[in-house]
Amino acid sequence: MKLLYFTKTSEEGPSSRYRVYQYLPYLKSTGIEVCVRPLFGAMYIKLHNLPWPAAIIFKAVYTPVRFMKRCMDLVSMGHVDVLVIEGQLFPYLPPIFERILVWAKQKIVIELDDAIYLTTFHGRKMPRLMSTCAGVIVGNDTIAEYARAYTKNVYVIPTVVDTKRFHPSASSRPGEERILRIGWIGLPYNFAYLQLIREALRRVQDVLQMRFRVISSHSPDLPGVNVEFRRWSLDTEVENLQDCQLGVMPLSDDRWARGKCGLKLLQYMAMGIPAIASPVGVNKEIIKHGKNGFWATSEEEWFARLMQLCQDTSLRAGMGQAARQTILEKYSLDTWAPRVGTLYRELAAKPVGV
Repeated sequence: MKLLYFTKTSEEGPSSRYRVYQYLPYLKSTGIEVCVRPLFGAMYIKLHNLPWPAAIIFKAVYTPVRFMKRCMDLVSMGHVDVLVIEGQLFPYLPPIFERILVWAKQKIVIELDDAIYLTTFHGRKMPRLMSTCAGVIVGNDTIAEYARAYTKNVYVIPTVVDTKRFHPSASSRPGEERILRIGWIGLPYNFAYLQLIREALRRVQDVLQMRFRVISSHSPDLPGVNVEFRRWSLDTEVENLQDCQLGVMPLSDDRWARGKCGLKLLQYMAMGIPAIASPVGVNKEIIKHGKNGFWATSEEEWFARLMQLCQDTSLRAGMGQAARQTILEKYSLDTWAPRVGTLYRELAAKPVGV
């Protein structure tokens, strides 16, 4: 069986890494021949570190070059059993190439872990793609509900983490920390969500010795909050999270946020770090309030939950263990990799057009 991925980014991009790249060793071990062709390379991630004018200029040059590279990949791809496209072949362009591939009897599967159908120009494009492809793999029920309006072949595969890589620190002992660290990891375009908890964080640090560790490409602007910035890299993200005693995932309750797949929570919880999150979308499924973490909506709730976990060492340890167990049972790579492999084989066996 031959499987070809057209991903959005190289392994440095979080969506491509967790939805595609981490599955490759397993798929190859089961005899599936896999090839990956990213649209954007590592340079695309680095461009996010540049100041605004420079980033726009470099992206304007870099993007057409990568579009040409994708055209070359399409011409040279040959026939494969399943072609998986992460989102779309060419963002913001009409789905001309996808239609040509369908006409050429290529079996196309669309992979989605974000509600990109809500973004500019994609409200009309995504339904047309979904209605012509062999299947749509989505990261949660919110996106699945949308996709089912255009195709019956919808498969929910949650975002998962490698629990061998994301694991509790062997040296950490709850209660020995002189300074508590509350962690957040993510891309800069999600910094706006941190404003929802800025005042709660400031109030906590007025009472306790606390630092807010942000792992990203640059530091957020959070006046009054003691931000401890760590630049993200694939090599250091695990150890930078292991230093934290709890993690946070604030979200606004809107259609875009409901389409998210809760990756931050999965990373925290796999390490035995209890989390506090807005009860939005899949967050409500991952966190069982009061058991493996907390929900919080208002500033007062965020402050109360943060204080509770910061001050109660035994609660933090117990919730951390429950959080880790949740990931092992429901959101681990070991659990889902065989299911993903089986799904691809089933899709390969289906006649084109069914």
